[in-house]
Amino acid sequence: MFKKMGKLILISFAFILNGCSVYKVLTQPGPADLSGISVGTKREEIISRLGAPKFADADKNGNKQDIFEFQSGFHQASKLRALPYLAADVFTLSLAEVILWPLELTVMDSATCNGIATYDSMLKVQSWLVTSKEGNSAQDC
Repeated sequence: MFKKMGKLILISFAFILNGCSVYKVLTQPGPADLSGISVGTKREEIISRLGAPKFADADKNGNKQDIFEFQSGFHQASKLRALPYLAADVFTLSLAEVILWPLELTVMDSATCNGIATYDSMLKVQSWLVTSKEGNSAQDC
């Protein structure tokens, strides 16, 4: 009786603890929508797409400049990888989380990107530059 109860508790405990990587996959943001942001775009439109700027100041010429920080993840179809993660959790009684959770935190995590917008006197974009937070090209964003 106690052996069966112990096994049941162990299995229940394993199912309660699994799913960290699955949760991470399902809550990951999609790619940032940067379409339509280019020279001539109004400042209000950029703020409505990316949120409030992280930093606002003037550039060396005295023009207003905003620095935006935003997350850009994978395409929404990539969330299907949650299914094999869930299957791995079930079949290994959550031992797969030892590999899958760090994998999601590092390799598959969304990119943190910076967008630098410089405006003219009418608060329309004069220049727009997107880089990853690590300073790489916009390819990661």
